[in-house]
Formats: sequence, C-alpha cells, structure tokens
Amino acid sequence: MSKLRMIRQKQKLSQKELAAATGLTATSISRYETGSRKMSVEVAKRLSKALNTDWAALFDEQINPDE
Repeated sequence: MSKLRMIRQKQKLSQKELAAATGLTATSISRYETGSRKMSVEVAKRLSKALNTDWAALFDEQINPDE
C-alpha cells in the first residue's frame, strides 16, 4: 500500500474528498496511489498541505530534497 493511501485513509478521507481539497481529480489521486503515475514534488506539496503532513512522507521511496 502506498504511503499516500495510508495517510489518506488514516485521516478518513476518500479520494474524491482529497481531490476536492487539492484541485486534483480523484482519478489522479488513484493513479498516484497505485503507482501508475509518478507524483511530482509540486503535487506532493499540494497533497501534503491538504493532509497536514510533510510532502516527502508521501513518497514510497526515500528521496533527498537536497539533491
């Protein structure tokens, strides 16, 4: 399970609710969660603001923001 999905579900938000809070589509949220679409840092920041979490926490792989 993706970190995005775990955080979203922990906060009891549907994909549709998260999409509305971020200006993204529910389809995009689904694709980010399944890994069929790569999430940009910009999108991660939008999602993290709505989820009240650090944007880097949304990535399944560890990333180094200083690179």
